[in-house]
Amino acid sequence: MMRVRRWIALAVTALLLAACSSGQDFDLAQAQVVHFRELMAAQKFDQIYSEGADELKKTTTEQNMVRLLSAIDRKLGAVKKAASDGWNVSYNASGTSVTLKFKTEFEKGRGDETFVYRFSGGKAVLAGYHINSNDMMTN
Repeated sequence: MMRVRRWIALAVTALLLAACSSGQDFDLAQAQVVHFRELMAAQKFDQIYSEGADELKKTTTEQNMVRLLSAIDRKLGAVKKAASDGWNVSYNASGTSVTLKFKTEFEKGRGDETFVYRFSGGKAVLAGYHINSNDMMTN
């Protein structure tokens, strides 16, 4: 009986530590979304790519990423407001990642954005960015 209580206590402690860590990871990822938006507003698309995770660089070239971000800027304009549409913190053997989703209103339309951040050396690094916007296709 005493052994079961110890295991339960250990499990509860582990869950509490994970919950604290997930909140901190979420906050770091949120701060990086703000940084992403600042770079977008300054049209520093190449810097967004260069600061990205290896995972991002394996899935797209700098030229394609710059082309996408430039098209978003040109066709949708600046972000007017973005409302959270959910988030997830994932812990696995390859590391920690945070996915943040937003319903975003731009100057010239709307879009659903998804940001994926991986954690490396205590920093959140952009591993993926996706946008789904009918307005981008028609503008």
